[in-house]
Amino acid sequence: MFNPQRVVAKRVSKLLMLSLMVPGSVFAAEVSPAVPHNVAAVSQNNNVPIVGSSAVLPKMPADTRTAPLTAGSVDWSSLNNQHLQSTKMLCGDTTSNVCFASQIEQAYAQNKFYPLWNTVALRNELTLQLQVLADSKMLPGIAQRLAEMKQLEQEGNLRGYDLLATDTYYVYRAFQNYIAQHRSVLFLSEPVNMTHSMLEYAKGDDAYPMTMAKLTMYRPTYVDFEPTIKVIQKFENLAPHHLSASNFKSVYRQGAVLPKGHEIAQVLYNLGDMSAADRDTLLAQPTITNTGLMFSSIKTFQKRHGLSIDGIVGPGTVKQLVMPYSDIARILALNTLRLSALNRNNDTRAHIWVNIPNYKLEVFDNGKKVFESKVIVGRDTRPTNLFSSAITTMVVNPYWNVPITIKQNDVIPKVKMSRNYLKAHNMQILNSWRDRTVISPSSIDWATVNPKTFPHEFQQGPGPHNSLGNVKFLMPNDYAIFLHDTPAHGLFSRNKRDLSSGCVRVERADDLANYVINYQNRSNIAPFKTMLDTKQHKVVSLSKRIDVDFVYLTAWVDQDGHLQMRSDIYGYDSPQAKPIKAKFITMKDFVKH
Repeated sequence: MFNPQRVVAKRVSKLLMLSLMVPGSVFAAEVSPAVPHNVAAVSQNNNVPIVGSSAVLPKMPADTRTAPLTAGSVDWSSLNNQHLQSTKMLCGDTTSNVCFASQIEQAYAQNKFYPLWNTVALRNELTLQLQVLADSKMLPGIAQRLAEMKQLEQEGNLRGYDLLATDTYYVYRAFQNYIAQHRSVLFLSEPVNMTHSMLEYAKGDDAYPMTMAKLTMYRPTYVDFEPTIKVIQKFENLAPHHLSASNFKSVYRQGAVLPKGHEIAQVLYNLGDMSAADRDTLLAQPTITNTGLMFSSIKTFQKRHGLSIDGIVGPGTVKQLVMPYSDIARILALNTLRLSALNRNNDTRAHIWVNIPNYKLEVFDNGKKVFESKVIVGRDTRPTNLFSSAITTMVVNPYWNVPITIKQNDVIPKVKMSRNYLKAHNMQILNSWRDRTVISPSSIDWATVNPKTFPHEFQQGPGPHNSLGNVKFLMPNDYAIFLHDTPAHGLFSRNKRDLSSGCVRVERADDLANYVINYQNRSNIAPFKTMLDTKQHKVVSLSKRIDVDFVYLTAWVDQDGHLQMRSDIYGYDSPQAKPIKAKFITMKDFVKH
C-alpha cells in the first residue's frame, strides 16, 4: 500500500493515490499522465474492484494537503451511464442523477476530493439504518437506492458507489431531520414524499463530515439496534404463510380441533413461540387440537403480544396470528423509526414513559427502570394524545372538574332524573370556571334545562368516590391530559384497557406519589399518607421535575431478543379510511414550558 506521507511529492502521485483508493476517484477530470510500470493498472471503465469485503480504504492525513486537488467540480462520469430509478422516486424534479448535487460537490471539496465512505464500518452502518427505513415503507425509492448502491459496489464501481452513498446520506439526513420536526408523519401510515421543501432539511453546517458518531445519532434509543435489525430481516426473508382470518369460524378453546393446525404450528415456530422439536411432533399428527404443546405455545404467543394468556384462539389472538410476516417486518421497522424520533432523555434526570398500546407506565432513573404500573388510556374515539412534558405539580385529595362531554351526556341527564344525584356523588355547581361561586341546585328549574346550553359547571369534591382518586399529577400541555388515580381499580384486571376519555389512570398511583415525593428530597414535603389522611385538598409544587413521554409503540425487541407486539388500538400502524385527527399525534414537546 502507498505510504501516505509520499503523496505531497508530486501532483502525479496524488492522482495515482486517489485512483488506487477509489477507481476513477471523485475529483474533477484532468489530463492524466501515463501510469508507471510499478503501479497496478486501473481499467478505463473504472470497474476494477480495489477494495475487498473486509478491507479499509486508507485515509489521507489532514495535514498532507492544504487545498483541494482541483478548482473544478466533482467528476460525475461514473454515474453518467447509470439508470438510477431511485433518484426519480426520491426527488423526481431533479435534472441530475442525484438529489443533492451541490451538497455533494461541497462535501468532496471539503474532503479534498478523497472518498467519504472509506471504512467498512461506516458503509455498514449507513446500510443498516437505510434498510430499516426501506423496510418501514415510509420513504418510496430508498429500497431501490439501496439496491443500486449494492450493484455499484458489486461491479467494482467504487467511485460511483461513493458518490451515490453521499447523496443517500443527504437523503437520509433530510428524512431524519424532517421527522424530528414532524413526528406525526410516523403515525399516519402514509409514505413521506421528498418534496422540494423537505430537501432543505438536509442542509446545515453539521452535515459534513460523515462520521460514525454522527450516523449513530440517528439510531433509536432505548432498544438494542442490531438485534432489532436481525428480527426485521428474519421476517422479511420468510416465505409467506397461508393463514387468514377466514380460516377461523369460531372460538377455539382448550381441546378444540384447530383449523389449519399444521400451518399454525409452522407459524408459531417461525415466530419463535414453538421449538423445532415441538413443531415436528405436531406436524406428524394427522389432526392438531388446542392441547398440550399447541396450547402452551399459543399462551407463549399471547404473552408476547400482550393478550389474555388463556390459550383460547379467539378474535384477538387470530388477528395477531394471521399477520403476514412482511407486515410484522414493516411494523417493527416503523416502530424503530418512532423510537429514533423520540426525545433522548437525560439519564441523570428521572423520566416516565407511558406506552399507550402496552397499557403501562414505567419510571427510569439513572438509566434504570425503578417503577412500573398498569394504566388505563383513552378509548379510540378519544385517544390519549402523544406528547412530551414534565410533571410540575402533584395534587393530593383532588377536586374533579367535570368535562363538558360528561356534563352534557351523563351528569345533567341524571340530575334531571334524581335531585339527589349531586349530593350522592359529592358534586357542587359552579357559576363558571372563572367565577367559582357555588350555585344551589334548588335554584335551577331542571325540567327546562338543556344539557347543551347549560351555562354552569360541575365539580366533584375530594373523597373515596372522586373520579380522580387520591392523587393527580399535572404537566404542561394543550390537551388537559394528566395522570391520576381512580376509585375503579377493578378495571385494571382487564387486558384491554383503552377505556378513558384521554387522561391516564394509574393503578399504583399511591406508590407513584411516594416516588415523586422521595425524588424531591425535600424535608418540607409531608409524607403522602399524612397528606391523604387529612382529607384536605393539597397542591404540591415540584422543584425537581420528572419528564413524561406519552408514546405509541406496538412492536419492539426486548432485552432478551424477543419480539414484543401490541394491538394497534388507534390504527396508527396501517392505512385507515377515516383520517387520523392531527391533534392527537402532534408529538409536541412541553418539557421547557
